[in-house]
Amino acid sequence: MASCTILILTYKGKHHLELLLPTVKAAIENYGGKTAIDVMIVDNGCDELTRDFVRAHYPDYNYLFSPVNDYLFSLNSFIKELPAEWLFMLNDDMKLEKDVLNELIPVMEKDQSLFAVTCRIMDFEGTYTASAVRALRYSRGWIYNYYLDAAESEPKYTLYPGGGAAIFRTAFFNALNGFDTLFRPAYAEDLDLGTRAWQRNWKTVYHPKAVLYHREGGTIGDQFKKNKLEQMIGRNHILWMIKNGRFPGFLFWFFLMLPYRMVYAFFKSRNQYQALKGAVQKLKPALQGRRASEIIAKDKIWSEQLNKPYP
Repeated sequence: MASCTILILTYKGKHHLELLLPTVKAAIENYGGKTAIDVMIVDNGCDELTRDFVRAHYPDYNYLFSPVNDYLFSLNSFIKELPAEWLFMLNDDMKLEKDVLNELIPVMEKDQSLFAVTCRIMDFEGTYTASAVRALRYSRGWIYNYYLDAAESEPKYTLYPGGGAAIFRTAFFNALNGFDTLFRPAYAEDLDLGTRAWQRNWKTVYHPKAVLYHREGGTIGDQFKKNKLEQMIGRNHILWMIKNGRFPGFLFWFFLMLPYRMVYAFFKSRNQYQALKGAVQKLKPALQGRRASEIIAKDKIWSEQLNKPYP
């Protein structure tokens, strides 16, 4: 019988899990399929208070301490040992719509070519959609990824699955060696993972009827100030481009424009300047990752599928 592990990452997150876990339980109870479902919680903070809460109220859920706090990258080693065919990865600052498993699992069951199905993410009150289909646009040494219409109502191919809001095929995740630690401590690791999957023709689908509710910045916002977050996001987006950008002439134009972009950012945007500077400092491992990638389909081929209806 097929199986799915709901994998939740937390960091001293009792106040988050008090809201999330009742919705996890409700989604499992509402699931009408035959797939066996279990729950694993990985705690990056080794917090006994949170562990005791879960064990008292959800004794069937597996609760594990991570040896180190390595943010989302902590999950790599746990996923390597997962026997489940699929893993439904969640941040702890979420809530689940009760039908979410009924929406996600049948899609993975029917299509063996799928790497992941990513959810529609709404704000915590359900008043607006915070995520949608992701697409690409390239222009002279810079690759943009952006959301399309948030009102999308049908499944479509998308650029990448959310690292804490998607169901993954476990074997494919492990074949890609999980999240790349180049992007420590956070941001763009799921973008990179989805891009590498597409390069192997392993596809990701956005499913607007699989709904999660997210307290935006609920976890990461507790640990980093706003400017630091903006710098990390910018730096890791640049590292993702260097590692994965294979449009014709990309590297030539990127390095040709780099001095101009750094001078412009120095005077116009401190955060963007720090992002560029941080990316340059990690240039060597980014280029090493680029060389190590096994490319099966070039960007200009697979990216044409983005924003197309699925299937």
